[in-house]
Amino acid sequence: MNRTSALLLGLSAGLSLACGSYSAPSGSQTPPPPAAMQNDVDIVAGASQLTTTAFSPNPKVISLGGSSSVTVRWVNTDIVGGDYTSGTPTSHNITSDNGAFTPSGVLGGNATYTVTLSATGNYPYHCSIHPNMVGTITVNP
Repeated sequence: MNRTSALLLGLSAGLSLACGSYSAPSGSQTPPPPAAMQNDVDIVAGASQLTTTAFSPNPKVISLGGSSSVTVRWVNTDIVGGDYTSGTPTSHNITSDNGAFTPSGVLGGNATYTVTLSATGNYPYHCSIHPNMVGTITVNP
């Protein structure tokens, strides 16, 4: 195996710990909320003024349950003054404190960000737009 192949193999192995994706709303109107999923974490209304209660639930405890990975999805439900048709959304993002997953892009109202975690442990995170907003995902075996 040449040096480049070994480097690429090492990089791909390191990326298998966690990966993420996000959906950004299209256009200028806030889309309707997505259907709830089992491992959702909501960014609550008024989150930018909160700390550990900005995310619900927090901490989010999930189990691999014999699977090789588990998916967690954040949903930005921080829309004040109405619902998604008449309220004003606040933008947020999700950033790993320990680099376990890539940061989300800016999440507008009802936008989602999903990560897949394949190792047990604690995954602390925050909103880098509002650093007072902090949370933890705990993955059990």
